[in-house]
Amino acid sequence: MKNRFLLGLSIMTLMFASCSKDDVSSVNNRDANSVGFEISTGKTRADVANLGALQQAADGFVVFATNGASSATFIDNKAYKYEGGAWKWAELDMLWPTQDAGYPVNFYAYYPKTNTPLTGSLKADFTIAETPETQMDLLAAQQTGVGVKPISGDVLLTFRHMLSKIDFKIVTGSKVTVEVQSISVRNVGNTATFNFANLAWSTPPYKWNSGYNYMQAPVKNANKFAGQNVAKDVTGSSGSLMLMPQNLSGRGWDKTIYGLNTLSYIEVVYRMYETESGKDLVGFTNASDHPDYTDLGSVVTGPLFVKVGYPLPTNWEMGKAYAYSIHIGDGNSTGGNLIEETFIDEEGEETDLPVVYPETGEPIEPPSPIFPENDVIGFVVSVENWGDQEDNPLQ
Repeated sequence: MKNRFLLGLSIMTLMFASCSKDDVSSVNNRDANSVGFEISTGKTRADVANLGALQQAADGFVVFATNGASSATFIDNKAYKYEGGAWKWAELDMLWPTQDAGYPVNFYAYYPKTNTPLTGSLKADFTIAETPETQMDLLAAQQTGVGVKPISGDVLLTFRHMLSKIDFKIVTGSKVTVEVQSISVRNVGNTATFNFANLAWSTPPYKWNSGYNYMQAPVKNANKFAGQNVAKDVTGSSGSLMLMPQNLSGRGWDKTIYGLNTLSYIEVVYRMYETESGKDLVGFTNASDHPDYTDLGSVVTGPLFVKVGYPLPTNWEMGKAYAYSIHIGDGNSTGGNLIEETFIDEEGEETDLPVVYPETGEPIEPPSPIFPENDVIGFVVSVENWGDQEDNPLQ
């Protein structure tokens, strides 16, 4: 379960849950003149926050507000939390303006709490955690131009998901078994500026991370696929990847011009064999089956895997979920390129054994595809709304 998101140098904590319909709460025990909120997390899917998680958060969410013609700071990053069966301010109640000059009021909220407060610029830099286990969803809401105090005293805040969610599925040929050791996303942006004024990223990423490991060695039973002609979810080691929305369409794949550290790609480490006969097709069941095993004096034991890269010319949008179906050894497999010239052992470490075709023992060198007929690995991506959030009816 992911439980942290990095904002600049600060660390925020969050617990996730799922729900099937809008969650809305407006239970408040406050002074009649106190500012309150009717809270919604919109229609959500798995791995996003709902009211249950929001109510359990010790720090609640944070509110920054401006008011009047000069947009002076009205509420300065105050926590609003659920306690004793009701929503309330964590400290002193924030009271509605009593004079016309105090309106309109503009509200901006974010969750989880961070030690880096929002300011009048309404912009903040966010960095995605490098360890997927510590990544998390970022939620934000706004309600601007509130011209008078609502009769109930409550303003509706609908939180929205500001990141992109990435998952992977596997499809295999009918007669083969594939063991997927790891899947990683390499060289994508991990720091950008978010604008709370319009709930949008105001800059493209300006820092890049070397990679996010969706899953790692050793191979789990759930990640062994035999004759899987319908896309099946891969069991990631840390749940869905929560990544920065960004356009990667210009970061193509040409290793003769660019180095791997400048290319955005999906990396897959796997091996494949015929299900019925056990004949190795990609990689080896046993390292000792490698034709150079004895000559090189290798001491590697266990199976050998190959590392393949597939270009990632995509445009991840805010609040969207992306499911990449990885086709291995079936009719839709296309175009993967070998990344390493050595096999990977069962612990995910490079070995001293060069990558060769199991059938002939001939070496395969990057950027050649593993199969001569280019029947290696392919990706089909489906895109859907992550949260299907409804528009805020008070905007």
